[in-house]
Formats: sequence, structure tokens, C-alpha cells
Amino acid sequence: MQKKLVQSSLALTAAAALGLGSAFVASPALADGPQKLDVQSDTQVQKALSDVEGVNAYGAKGGKLNIGVAEKTDAIKDLEKKYDNVVVTEGIKELKPYAANDIVGGAGYLVQSGSNAGACSTGFSGWDGAGNPVVLTAGHCAKIIEQSGEFSGDSIVDETEQPSTAAANGGDGFVRSGQGVLGQWGYHKFGGDLVAPDDPTAQPNDDDIDFAVINVDKSKYNVKTGVTDWSTADSDDLGAKLATDITKVGPHTEGTVQKSGRTTGLTESPVWTDLNDQYTFMNIGGRFVHGFGVKASTDDPFSAGGDSGGGVFQGDTAVGVISGGGPVEQGGVTYDMSWVADLDYSLETAGFDFQLTDPNEEPPGDDDADADAGADGKDADADAGADGKDADADAGADAKDADADAGADAKDADADAGADGKDADADAGADAKDADAAAAADGDDANADSDADAPEAPEAPVVDDQKVDEGGQITGKTEANAKVKLDWKPVAGEQAAADGTVTVTADAEGNFTAEAPSEAGTYAYTATATTAAGTSDPTEFTVTVEADDAADEADAGADGADAGADGADADADGNDSDAGAAADAKNAESNADSDGSKDGEAPEERKLSIEPKEVSASDFVKQDKGVQIMAAGFEEGEKVSLEVVAGPENVEGITLDETANADGVAAFSIYGTSASDPSVYLGKYNVEVTGANDTEDESALTGSFEVVADEDGNGGGGNDDGDNGNNDDDGNGDGGSDLPRTGAELTGLAAGAGLLVVGGAAVVLTMRRKKNN
Repeated sequence: MQKKLVQSSLALTAAAALGLGSAFVASPALADGPQKLDVQSDTQVQKALSDVEGVNAYGAKGGKLNIGVAEKTDAIKDLEKKYDNVVVTEGIKELKPYAANDIVGGAGYLVQSGSNAGACSTGFSGWDGAGNPVVLTAGHCAKIIEQSGEFSGDSIVDETEQPSTAAANGGDGFVRSGQGVLGQWGYHKFGGDLVAPDDPTAQPNDDDIDFAVINVDKSKYNVKTGVTDWSTADSDDLGAKLATDITKVGPHTEGTVQKSGRTTGLTESPVWTDLNDQYTFMNIGGRFVHGFGVKASTDDPFSAGGDSGGGVFQGDTAVGVISGGGPVEQGGVTYDMSWVADLDYSLETAGFDFQLTDPNEEPPGDDDADADAGADGKDADADAGADGKDADADAGADAKDADADAGADAKDADADAGADGKDADADAGADAKDADAAAAADGDDANADSDADAPEAPEAPVVDDQKVDEGGQITGKTEANAKVKLDWKPVAGEQAAADGTVTVTADAEGNFTAEAPSEAGTYAYTATATTAAGTSDPTEFTVTVEADDAADEADAGADGADAGADGADADADGNDSDAGAAADAKNAESNADSDGSKDGEAPEERKLSIEPKEVSASDFVKQDKGVQIMAAGFEEGEKVSLEVVAGPENVEGITLDETANADGVAAFSIYGTSASDPSVYLGKYNVEVTGANDTEDESALTGSFEVVADEDGNGGGGNDDGDNGNNDDDGNGDGGSDLPRTGAELTGLAAGAGLLVVGGAAVVLTMRRKKNN
């Protein structure tokens, strides 16, 4: 027999709360020494508890009677002395039931925008520094935004949305909850100056955030720090079951994040690592916003219209609120990208003091009690009942965190938990969420604090100063499977390649490699390692790239404007390969060509042709005048892969696959799709080509091309190479017109995304490069 009962919210006596009847038999005289209570006997348990009041948690388990109380009375102490199998956990208070007017993260709320209405989502609930209840959300929800992107005033906060009618629950939404107006706008900011669509030079400001605070009407709503999972929407009580309870604010880490919002409910998707390595600001609705991207399929988006402001979190850490999103193409595949305004950055920028524990709540009387642990369950010590002296006396004080509402919330109650009818185990009375029940049961001082043993960030990577050849490999050591980010810039006065960055993954033993810059010179590097536990301190080191002797010899053999006319150059340069593209004085380059890429450097039978080497932006956005790349020397039917290993930061990492034909040749076509703004593609692109059958001693074919402004370019596809100026429609020249082409649509800037607020105008979302501070 196992009884699972919890005292009700009416603070009944123990007898009434436990349903043990009103007639009790007087306790027998104490026997010598502690006795063992027969917890299987209703009669014996009734007798034992007849003089005890204030029991807030109860459970008979493993031959022990576990009870939770706010504080130990004399009657409780006598009970402990009398029975050696009665375990009392102090610090568990009477809890309050959740209610429909509890505000949690991920709920919908309505706004009035002039004659129109809109809907957004709450991010996270808590208190400001003065103890006033607040809700954090997206700043653009506070603005009335015209089609032009200009602001025409502030919106007005309306009521919360009735959960059962919301889109996340399959409804049409926009139905008021009847609980009254949620509150009024406090601090709010959405980006900075409006960015003109035709201004490619616009730059973000450090304080461009998408963040707002709603000052909650505490006469109508109670704030709860959890985030809803939307499973209880039918009851119009989103606080009845939570996806998590938020205990802290922090930066996001690699892996997946979750989001709760009124349109798509609870979702989970991976952080878009390669995008976030390059960008920290995104143009949302014509204004830059600091944050990070999340990658999802278009069939299962991470967020949608109306999710703006919705809370984004990892475990019990709040990391941001939804700002915007839309389709983004990478490697020929269209993904759904959500942009998250990072919360730690927004709070710091706004100077807003956000608390996840109620400053108005007084700590328990014990001098050693940890009041914060009880206020939000963040640091609750499961050893609260071990000795009653250092107990975390308020571990159960918050109805939101203690998860001990067995009696107050009959729907999800687990009375054995004593602390929350949903999930808690009563043995962990001090921390029903994560504590180890045995810590309280046997008084062994075990601390089951879920935050106590958090993994530490990795140590700084071990990397020595190195000398490598052009195109060589940089090596180092770090934690197994960590993401290693390498940033470099030329040492002052050196003639070398430009600044750059790359992220690689260490193997199971912690070894990592990265390709060195393609141009000779000395470079100052920094390396950081990132795991789920955080990011390491940086390691600084120097890499000296030495010119390749073969490249120097090839360069010495080149003859001015006719460089590439002789056989040695024709064999070394992709523009002079077997594909039939004969070099002219403008484009032909030796193996050590002027852009430092050493196109086609590989054994003689392996060659790479890139045509043209330089293309104007206006031609690059024409599919028939894009850049044609042909790789020769592979086996018939072999899978040949081309990767853009460096270039404008929004296209780095694109990979294409093609099959070699009967002649061992694979061909690729690369062009841009944003014809409305070709300038977004300006820059140099480095590519690598490898074959599926490559052996360890076969190096990748490397090459490059550059997209230049129209006044600087050679017209792209109009090059005379191989077709006597024919400028064939296929853009390949005669030598490659019969080869298949794989089109890599480098969108460069994502298009078609909008603010994720229902009723907001469709606007263009663009990317801006990460600022190097």
C-alpha cells in the first residue's frame, strides 16, 4: 500500500489533508528506543500522525514514511525520535495551484496597432530589480510599422490570447482570454536607423537589439518563470505543464535550442553554426538586430508569424527571443532560418535588471537557508531534511519550480512527489525538479543541486607557432570533438592574404587541422574551442606560410602578357587545361598565379579549369554567364565534389557533387541568383575539388575566381578563350559545351523573410558581416 496525499491549499490540518478521518486513537506510551512504523498499515500511520499538523508532502516508499513540512514543530521532532523509519524534510511549504492568469514563456498576447490588431508571444516572465512583475518579448512588437518600414507610433498591449484558440493549438487565434489587459510597455527597442534597400554600405550599431519589456498588471496576472510546452492549451492554463523552468540567462551553445510560441508551439532545431560564425547582426524588417540563427527545414520551421518574442532556451537557460526569419538557400537547398535576438546581449545593452526570483519573497527563518534556491528552484539543496540546520528551507516555496502541487493541481498531481503533482519525487523534497531523493532520505549530506556540477568550458587549444607551405595544414590539439574557431590576420607590414576565419571540428582524440592561407607571409592567429559546456580562452600563435618552390619556378617561366602560352603554364593553370580554354593575355596565370590560389596544383593527370577567372557582378547573376569549373583526371563514374572553401562569408561551405564522364571530366557552374543586387557577390572565391576515390597522397585540386564591380570586370562570359569570341550561350566555350553542369545558386543574401509578428508587413531580410571588435 502506498499513500500519495498532499495537504490542500486551504491549509487543512494533517488529518483532514491526508483524508485519514476525524477520529484518532491516542498514541501509546513511548517504548524504549526508536520504533519502526508499519507504513503498510493505515491504522498505524493514522496513529503516528494524529498530533502532527502542517504536513505539506507525504509519501510511503521503501518501508519509510516521508513527510515534508515548512518547519519542524515539537510534534514533528517527537515523531522523528519515536520512529527510525520516518524521514522529515523541512522547507516544503504549502503550494498554490497554477491558474489561467499565470503568465509563462511562450504564451500569446494581442497588441493594438492603430486600427489593426497583431499577436506576438511572451518570451520569459520574471521581475525587475524593484520587484515588479515583467514579461520579456521582442521590441518590434511594440512598434506600429508601415509597409515602408518606418515607425508610425507604438502599439498598445492588449489581453493575453486564449490558449485553446491559438494557432499552436490548431485554432485561428486572436481571441482575448478574458483575463484583462496584460500590462503596458516598459523599455522597448527595435534596431536602429532604417536601412535603405539600395545602400550596401549600411552598418549596424552595437545597440541594435530587438527587445521589449511589458510591465505586467499584477492585479490581473501572476508571473511564472517557466516556459509552456503547449500540451495543456485545451484547458486554457499554459502553466499547468512546462517544457522547462528557467533559472538563468546565458549565451547559447552549440547543439539544439527550443522555442515556445503562440503559432508553432514548442519546437526544437539546431543552432546554425557556420552562419553564426560569420554574422552577429541581421537585417530584420529594414533594421539590424544582434543575435544568432537557427536552422530548420521548410517543412518543419522553428518559428513562424506570431512567434515573435517567443522564448528560446537551452535546458533551464534563457538564450533569446524570436526576432524574424524566412527562407535561406545554402548549397542549393532552401532552409527555414529563424533569427534570435540573444537575451544576454539585449539585457546588457538595455541596462535592464531582470530577476528570476521574486525579490518580494522573504527567505525562511533559518539563518543558513538558501532563499534563492527556494524562490525559483534554481539551486535547491536536496539535503534540506538531512539535518534541519543547513537545509535549503525554501526549496518548495515556489509553485512554479518545486513541482510539488500534487494536491493543488489534481490534473497532473503525483502526490508521492509532495512538491509538484506533475513530476516530482517526494524524497527530493527540497528540489523536486532535479534532487536525488536519497539525499534527503538518509541525511548523508548529499547535495543534489542540478547546477552544482555543471561541466566546465574546455581549456584553451594547444597550438605552437608553425611554418607551412602555401596550401599546407595547420595542426593543434584540444578537447575531443570540440569546434575550433581560427581567426587570422597578416602581421603588420607583411604582404599576405587578407584577414580570415574558419571553424573546424576536432577528432575523437582532440586533434584538428585547418588549411593555411594561400599566400606566403606571416599571420597572427587566435584559436578558441567550443563544446556544449562553453567556449575556451583564446590561444595566440603565429603561422609563417612559405612560398612553394614549384610555384616559384612556374612563375619564373611565365613570360609577361603571354604567361600561360607555353606548355608548362598551360598544364599548370586551370584556364589552360585540357578542357580547351586557351589562355589570353588578361586571364592566363601560371601555377603561382596572381591571386595566390595556385589553380590546378596536383599531379599532371589531374587538372582544374576555371573560366572566367574574373567576372563582373552583372554577368555573374546570369546563369549562362556564370563561372564554369571543369575538373579532369578522374575515373569514369567517380563522384567529384567541389567545395567553396573561402569567399564572401555568406557562401562559404557550399558543396556541389558531380559524376565524372567517360573522359574523367566533371563540370560545375556557379552563378548568383540575386539579380536585383549583384554587388552582394563581390569578392574572391576559393574552391577545392576532390574525388571519392582519392588516395591519401592525392591532394585536392584548388583554384579561385573573383566577382568584381562592373567597371573593373572583363564581362564574364564574353571571354575569347576557346571560342574565338563566340560567347556561346552555354558560357562554357567549345571545349565544355557538351558537359553536364551543376548550378550552385549562391543567393548571397537571403530574401523573402519577414518579421514574425502576425499582421506585420512582409519585409526583406538580409545579412551583414560579423563585426570584428
